[in-house]
This record gives sequence, structure tokens and C-alpha cells, in this order.
Amino acid sequence: MFKTITNDKNNTMKRFFTLFMISMLAYGGVAKAQATVESATPQEQVTFSNTVKTDEQKPEFSSEAQRKAERRAILKERNTIEFNASLNGSLSHFNNSWQSVNGTTNTITAVANILFTHQFKKGKFVLDNKVTGKLGYTYNFFDEGAGTNSATKSQDEWFISSSPAYTMTKSWNVGGTLSLRSQFANGTKANDLPSSQFFAPAYLIASVGFTYVCPKPKFPIKINIAPLSLNATFVMSEDVRRHYYDAAGFTDADGNVVAWDDRNSLSKDTKNKPYAFGLTLQNGSARYEGGSSVQFDFDRTFGKKGIFRYRTTLYSFYGWINEAAQQIASRKTGVEYEHIAPTVRWENTIDIKATKYFSTQFYFQLYYNKAQSKKIQTQTVLGVGLSYTFKNK
Repeated sequence: MFKTITNDKNNTMKRFFTLFMISMLAYGGVAKAQATVESATPQEQVTFSNTVKTDEQKPEFSSEAQRKAERRAILKERNTIEFNASLNGSLSHFNNSWQSVNGTTNTITAVANILFTHQFKKGKFVLDNKVTGKLGYTYNFFDEGAGTNSATKSQDEWFISSSPAYTMTKSWNVGGTLSLRSQFANGTKANDLPSSQFFAPAYLIASVGFTYVCPKPKFPIKINIAPLSLNATFVMSEDVRRHYYDAAGFTDADGNVVAWDDRNSLSKDTKNKPYAFGLTLQNGSARYEGGSSVQFDFDRTFGKKGIFRYRTTLYSFYGWINEAAQQIASRKTGVEYEHIAPTVRWENTIDIKATKYFSTQFYFQLYYNKAQSKKIQTQTVLGVGLSYTFKNK
């Protein structure tokens, strides 16, 4: 019996031991598995990249209007435009008794003026363009039996200039100027020959030099210094040249008056005599002078509403190249020559605006050109009338 109990205990211990070993093995496997998972190298994190391309260009349907607006803004920024037109007039009337005693005439005078200026700027390049024109007539009329009515030209001139330049500093430019001046209508007549016509005379100026521009807005003065300048005078109408030829009274060696058709029979010295705007029979319809020129320009508007404006231009030219050529010729031939004098042209314009469309204009010009006249020429005009001005800035 004791043996049986002992065997039972042994069997029980064996089963217990077997279960214990199985449990330990199982626990060790789990622990090993956990240690393996915990000590394993962590996997790399997954990242995502955006491969979708974006188009930063603006849609066509919305950019066309914007491009047009940008172009208009650029054009306005680069271009400065001014246009002014005015019509001035005056009237005077005297009855027949007044005219018979004082010798006066009844007159109506009308003068039309235009002014157009344009400046283009792009970087350091500047282009200034200017167009002016004036045409005025005075109509003389009399009471019945007092005289014959007539119309005479009081003012007549058109002017075009273009000045390209390159900005060197804030105040100095280098460039050139090309200008042309003439008139519209026929002048007074003598023996049916007009004293002036379109492009008879006409004045061409071409110069190269430097321009000083004052940086102060309250003193907008420009000074152009042109070491090299060309002045040309044209009288393209044969009728105008003949008008002054007849007035000069060309004669031959015997003192006989030589007709226009026989002018080629005159001596060489006589042909070199100036007779029309500095022209001679020898140089035909054009006269050229080389030298230097200086020009001062001032244009300022006063007051917030621009009721007062003063413009002035002073131009002077000296033909030292022609003077030097005459000196050389005089040394060779021994014949004395007449010295060339500087040409001076000074213009002044004062505009006073009473209202937007009503203004008063005062104009004064002093002109000296020895080739035309040895005396100083002046003109003064005071007019009241309508005026219109347009500016894009």
C-alpha cells in the first residue's frame, strides 16, 4: 500500500514538473518575442511629395484688359501733351466826318493761334516736339465814298521743331535740334508780285550741342548751347524773288536798270549783292550759314488754376564759319567784305485767362537779321478772345 502511494506521488510530481517546464518554455518564447519586437529597428516614416505643377500665369480672359490698361498707363507716363488754340479780335469804327478830319479807317482784326507741345521720355532718352502757328488779318472798310475796302495780312507764321536728347546728368542733356519756320499766305503785292508766300521765305535750323535744364520747377529755364549750327534761308518762289529784285533796282555799268529776265548779264560782283532775305543772284533760291547758336527758353504758369502764363525764347546765331571763309577770300582777292552780324530773335508771350474759355494775350517780338535789314524789327500784339487748352497731365 505504501508503495502504491509513493508511485502516485511520483506520477503527480512528474506531471507537475512537465506542466511547469511547458509553462516556462511558453513564457520564455513570449518574452523573447516581445524583446525582439521592442528591440527591432523602427521602420522609416512614409513621406508624401506633391508632384502637381502649378501655373502662375494669369488667365487670358482676365489679363487682356489689364494689359491694355498697363499700356495706357505707360503711354501716359512717357508722353506729355499740351494743345492750345485761341481766336482773338479787335474792332474800331469811325464815322465819315471823323475819317475826313483825322484820316483814320475802320478796321476789324482777327488773329488765330495754335500751340502744340509733346515730350516723350523713355529711360535717358528725351524727345521734345513743338508746333506753333498764327495767322491774322486786318480788314479795312470805309463809309460810302470815303475809300476802298481792303484786307491785309497782320500776322503769319508757322513753326515746327524736334529736339532729341540723351540725359547725361540731372541737369545736362546732349542732343540736337531741327526746326523749320515759314508762313501760310501771300504777303502784300507790288505789280502783282507778292512779298512773301508759302516757303518763301523759310528758315531751317539744325544744331548739335548741350542743353542745361534747371531742376527747380519754379524756375523752368532751358539753355541750349550748340557749338555747331546750320542756318539755311529758302525763297522758293520766283515771284517773291522778282518782287525784291525789282525793288532793289539792279543796274549795269552804265547805270541802266536791268530787267529780271536779263539778270544773267550782270557782273559777278553785282550778282553777289544781297537783295532778298540775304539771298544773292549767285546763290539762287537758298542761302546757307554755318556757325554757333545759343537759345534760352522759359515757360511757367502761375497760380493754381493757371490764370497767368509767361513764355519767352531768346535765340542768337553767329555765322563764324562764313565769316572765316570771307576773310580767306578777302586775303586772296584784296576785296573788302561786309562783316557778318549775329542774328537775334526774342519772343515773349503772356496769357491771362479770365475764365476757362476767355483769355487775353500779349505778344512782343524783337528781331534783328542784318541780311534782311540793318535796323531792328519789332512787333507788338494785344488780343482778347476765346481760348481752349488740353493737357494729358
